[in-house]
This record gives sequence, C-alpha cells and structure tokens, in this order.
Amino acid sequence: MTAHPEFTVLLARQRSGTNALRSVLDTHPDVCCFNEVFKVSDRHSEYPFIKTANYFTFLEQYCAGDVTKAFPDRSAEVFTAYLAYLRGLTTKKLIVLDVKYNSTHIVTDSWREIAEPTLFPLLKTGEVAVLHLKRGNLLRCLLSCLKAWRSHRYHIEDGQPVPDVRLTLSGAWTLDRMESWATEEDSIATAFAGYDFYKRIDYAELFPDAAGTAIDSGALRDLAAWFGVPDSFTNHASFSKLSSLPLDQTIENFEDVRAALRGTRFESFLEDEPAYRTPTGVES
Repeated sequence: MTAHPEFTVLLARQRSGTNALRSVLDTHPDVCCFNEVFKVSDRHSEYPFIKTANYFTFLEQYCAGDVTKAFPDRSAEVFTAYLAYLRGLTTKKLIVLDVKYNSTHIVTDSWREIAEPTLFPLLKTGEVAVLHLKRGNLLRCLLSCLKAWRSHRYHIEDGQPVPDVRLTLSGAWTLDRMESWATEEDSIATAFAGYDFYKRIDYAELFPDAAGTAIDSGALRDLAAWFGVPDSFTNHASFSKLSSLPLDQTIENFEDVRAALRGTRFESFLEDEPAYRTPTGVES
C-alpha cells in the first residue's frame, strides 16, 4: 500500500466544518494542522503559530530583496519552498493545510485556464493529498455564510453558541448562488478525478449529531485509515455550531424558498441535514 503523502490540503468552502475537523485531527500525535494558510489577515494574527505559518508571512521572508521570486512563472518553486518552510515548523509526521476554494488563486501561473487554479496541478504533480470537505446541502451552507457575515461571528469555541438569527432569502438569488456553487463542486471533483491521494467527505456525514462537537466514529476511523495512522484522535471538536433553528424557522419566508426550489436539483436540500431533523438540531 502506498504511504500517505507528508502534506495534505484540506480543501473546502467556508462554513463547511474545517475548524471543527482540524481541531480533532490536530489531537493526533502524528498530525499537525495549520489554519487557513492563504488568509492574508493572519499575517498579523495575535497567535504566533498562525502568524508564522501564514503563506504571506513566508512570502515576505522568501522574497526579501528579490521580488522576482514571487513572479507567477516561479509559482512551482514558491509553493515547494513554502511546503519546506512549513515542514520546519513541526516535528509531526503529517501536515494538513486548510485551503478555501476562494483562495486557491493565490498561487498562480503566468497563463492558465480561468476555471482551473494553478494550485490543483501543483498538488497533483507534488503528490500532495487532497481531503475535500464538502457541505452537500448548499442551502445550509449558504445560510451559515449569511449568518456569519451578519453576526461577524465565524466560530464558537467551548460549546457556547450565540443566539440564532432568522433570515429572509430571495428565491431567485438563492437558486443562482447554489447553481454557481454546485458548478464549483463539480469542477473540483473533475480536477481530481483519478488522483490516488484524493478523498471526498461530506459535512453531514462527518458531523451528524446536533451539537457538532464530535466526528462520527466510523467516519473518524475511515480518516485514520486514509491517513495511514492509528485511530488515536481525541474526538472532541473545540468549535461548536453557530445556530439552532430548523430550515422552516431560520428562513422567515420559507414557503417562498420552498416554491423556488421545487422541481430543481436542489429540492432535496429542503429535507435538511440530519442534525436538524430533531428538535435539538443545530447548524454551523
């Protein structure tokens, strides 16, 4: 059996549970997880580990005195150097980097197709594993994004969720946004089709319970097997879900949205994620 690569990119859309997943993976003695590495504001983070591991912290040091090192025709060299830089920050055997869809353009070549980020072929060429965390219910993901943007709260630690909020959605806008997101999901699956070190997991299967503070035990064993490490994680996420209302309560004009989704490929999203099918269900 081929050994799991040293580096893994955790690839996901915002509001897909990456913080909770990383907090569990990082408890393993062989796995080190880095925050969103392409988040430019983190180069000023108050947390030294996050600041030091940030791609832009590295880039500033790497290009000091020679800005041409950052030119797009040297993107492969830069990315390889960045991975080596991260390797020097931990003694753990495996390294996981959090990368969001909308930051995959940060590493770019001089010329490329609009639809495929330069980063994707670099990952495949360099045999960097890709753990693709997908939130299949795009309606839930959209609501989570809107709630986070409205409240300016992007995560809740130690199981203390803030009071939930209700939203009114335009049916046409919601459909348009989900169509765009579904296209992105399909393009990622196509880009890594047949790649030996690609694994796709779904948020709802990973966090099926109401609290969202533990990964499904079977899913966690499967991840351990994929990483090639013993299942010795501490299965408690240090981040909990942000809200607590089922769809028909959190969407103020739910009947309008139901009507807009009826007959489309997104109609099944109205059935909601498993965690919301009980009175105590909650969302991230």
